[in-house]
Formats: sequence, C-alpha cells, structure tokens
Amino acid sequence: MITPKKIFTFFSILFFISCADNLDFDQINDYNATPVITSSLAYFTILPSQFFDATGTPSNSEIIDESEIRIFDNDFVKDKVVKIDFNVEIKNEFDRSFSIQIDFLNDNRVITHRLNELNINANDLAFKDLQTVEISSNLNIKNTTRIRITIKIENSATPINPADTSEFEFKSSATIYLDTDA
Repeated sequence: MITPKKIFTFFSILFFISCADNLDFDQINDYNATPVITSSLAYFTILPSQFFDATGTPSNSEIIDESEIRIFDNDFVKDKVVKIDFNVEIKNEFDRSFSIQIDFLNDNRVITHRLNELNINANDLAFKDLQTVEISSNLNIKNTTRIRITIKIENSATPINPADTSEFEFKSSATIYLDTDA
C-alpha cells in the first residue's frame, strides 16, 4: 500500500534531484512581435451582359472597379508595416482572355503603387497570383486610400453573347506584416 509518507518522500527526492536553470528575464528584450493582418480587398462577379448597353450594343471592352481602403489611416499600421502580400484568385468561365491592372491610389487618385499586370487565359477556372510589396522600397504605398481594378476583355474573333451565363469572378486580399520594433 502506498502511504502519504511514501508519496511525500518520492516527490521530495524528485524535486531535489531535478534539473533547473536560472530564469533569464532578459529574454523579453529579444522578443519581437510581428502581427499579421489579412483582409479582403475586392470581390465582384462580371457577366457578359455588363459589356453591353441597354440596347444590346457592345459598349465597352473594359470594366473599372474602384473602392476605398483605409488601412493606412491607422497610424500604428502606417508606422509598423514592413511588407504586404497581395493575393488574387480568379475564375474565368468566359471563352476569351482578360488582362487586369490593379492600381493603388491616394486621395487625389494619383497612383501610389501598381501591381504587375495580370493576364488570365480563356476558361481558366483557377487563376492565382501573389505579389509582395516590400515597404522599405515602396514607401509611397502608405499613402494609399483607394484601389482601382481595371479589367480589359481581349479581342476575339467571335462576339460576346449578352445572354451567356458565363461568369468572371474576382477575389483579392491583402496580408499586412507589421514589426512592432520598427
């Protein structure tokens, strides 16, 4: 039978022979918090009918979407951001290709940064793109307050059918890396 005296003796011996180092409280000085923020930037779906006017006449070969993004209105984020990853996912059911230009604008709609143009092939249902912006070499992006996405339909020998049910789905997000010691 195990008695309380035997249990106490066992734990006492274990306590006295176990290894222990002195605590190093200076380790906190070496700690660097690097929070990460991920947020949606833009999402929309385009139908063939959007390339036609009310009479059914093809009216444009491009669609522009512009939205406000106010992440840099926060001084903490503006001061601590070190890198941004821009992620784009596209599902193109159209039987033609598209090119996309993504621009970041300030309050006066002047470009603060431009991502590389994206070229999406016809019927590409799983297009993905990731572009990274290092803030140290692109400081002007901190003045961004808007995003403008320009989608251009590439010329094709066959006209678009406005009654077609194909969709062009655009999703984008940004992952913002902060350095609290910056």
